Amino acid sequence: MCGIAGFSGKGDKNILLNMMRTLNHRGPDDEGIYADDRVHLGHKRLSIIDLSEKGRQPMTNENGSVWLVFNGEIYNFQSLRKSLLDKDHRFASNTDSEVIIHLYEDLGTEMFKELNGMFAFALWDKRLRKLFLVRDRMGQKPLYYSFADQTLIFASEANALLEHPLVEKKLDMGSLAKFLFYEHVPTPDCIWENVSKLNPGSYLEYEPLNRSYKVRQYWKISFLPRLYLKDEEYVEVLEEKLIQSVKSHLVADVPVGVYLSGGMDSATVAYYSQKVLNGKLKTFTVAFKEKTFDEQDRARETARMLGTEHHEVDFNEQDFIKTTLEIIPMLDEPFSDSSLIPAYFLNRFARNYIKVALGGEGGDEIFVGYPIFRAHELLKYLRAIPGAIRRNIVIPFINAIPSSHSNETWEYKLKKFIEAEGYLNNPYYCQQIWLGAFGPSYLVKLFKKEFHDAISLNSLFDNIDIYRKDADEREELSDGIMRQTQHKYLMDDGMTKTDRASMANSLEMRAPLLDGDIVDWVNRIPFECKYRGGKTKILLRRLMQDKLPESILSGPKRGFTPPIAEWFARHFQKEVKEYIFARNEFFDTGYIEKLWKEHITNKQNHRKILWTLFVWKLWSSRNIQQNI
Repeated sequence: MCGIAGFSGKGDKNILLNMMRTLNHRGPDDEGIYADDRVHLGHKRLSIIDLSEKGRQPMTNENGSVWLVFNGEIYNFQSLRKSLLDKDHRFASNTDSEVIIHLYEDLGTEMFKELNGMFAFALWDKRLRKLFLVRDRMGQKPLYYSFADQTLIFASEANALLEHPLVEKKLDMGSLAKFLFYEHVPTPDCIWENVSKLNPGSYLEYEPLNRSYKVRQYWKISFLPRLYLKDEEYVEVLEEKLIQSVKSHLVADVPVGVYLSGGMDSATVAYYSQKVLNGKLKTFTVAFKEKTFDEQDRARETARMLGTEHHEVDFNEQDFIKTTLEIIPMLDEPFSDSSLIPAYFLNRFARNYIKVALGGEGGDEIFVGYPIFRAHELLKYLRAIPGAIRRNIVIPFINAIPSSHSNETWEYKLKKFIEAEGYLNNPYYCQQIWLGAFGPSYLVKLFKKEFHDAISLNSLFDNIDIYRKDADEREELSDGIMRQTQHKYLMDDGMTKTDRASMANSLEMRAPLLDGDIVDWVNRIPFECKYRGGKTKILLRRLMQDKLPESILSGPKRGFTPPIAEWFARHFQKEVKEYIFARNEFFDTGYIEKLWKEHITNKQNHRKILWTLFVWKLWSSRNIQQNI
């Protein structure tokens, strides 16, 4: 796990060193550079496998014709290494990184398909004079790039790109609107103009001689052909795949632990980790005093049943605001999934005991853990109500219902549901409105009129439409919703959160449930085998029904989400006044004050939009030169 940076074109060693300096948190253990007349490659190392100097990067082959800077882990590297040794390849280290170089010598760009792991890397082929930027299938590791003045510049984080003098630090207004809508800036966009994120499952091929590049897709999400087995066969195969995945994810030359959220996904990972390991497993959880958010008891029950060495850390409102003020300004882009804050706090705590952590990330998006996957089926009832009655009677009535600040209450869900009233014929757009922060109707009122053209509300859904192009014409609507959720909520949100929260603490986070073999296999299982009759994760529940406590299998879902609605209303008046109510050239302050009053009087639960606005104001106060 590391940070990478580099460029091909204009620049020098000092520029590269400045870029690398911003990535110190991603790789505090070692660093290295490579430069020739065509490329500059930089690497910051977090040592996980082969801690010796032999693991230092940039790394090359025997004759110096292929150079690599790598961020991530290749979980099938041992089997790949064995096959390469059988072909007389010589290895100088025991790292997974070196496997990539020799595999490229054998297969060229076809080798990207053979890699099972989380990664982002740059590979320079001196013989062909080609530079490749490559990102893993599920977007677990970030990779940014910019092309300016005939120079290709890349890095693990956008802040590193900005250290190159050719990358202008200019706000992209369309991306600001998308951040407020999605709670993150969706791939391939970036908050900065002329900066892009490389799409997951893709690679960029650059030829310095003619200064041209192409982005190609080497993998995409697929739900076809369908996989039809008996229920017991699904369970049997899944267990085999989980054991293999967990075993490969536990490979490390440093201490490893597992995070327990109190839910089934992390408990499943802990169960099989304990099964695989000979020694005692370390587990970690974060605790809230608010009972509708806290899962400490369930995490503790799982740890007790498995016999792990369990560690807990309390997280209160003061920890929350202190941690928020610390991490949000540090981010390379604004990001307002509030679970980032306790995740960062937990990683900082766990770093005292371990250097690698496994978690249950991806379980909900792969095994169908959200009831909202079926929410689009309710749209027909809303559509059945005549438009005038719907807009003038039904929606005002629902909005008049008093709101609670508790976690995911029925009235909150109902009010979010009707936000999609203007898009009833497009369930994909509705899904994003339900999951996001500022819906289009809110954004129109938030932005001053002079910015309406610049933010282009009509383009908010472009990032959703992009992935609809990958769909097979035989794909069912339920699969389409899953595709969108895996792209937008898992890759852009969940993986960004996981990477930033862990790497800010120089800790590596791994997700065994997102093993490439598991994702490809589970996606092909019919939807009704994973979700039926309002019950989520049917397949995973069948597997774990005799292995985990009943409270884990049947308890309500909470995760690491903090009670920001309550904390905002009661504890953060000073911070609200300092940031949210501060004057801003883009936003209508009067409208913001209206939203705040509705929240603190329990007229509406505006936790998502107020938190997203707070994050933007806090992030921009450090990262953008403007009067906020």
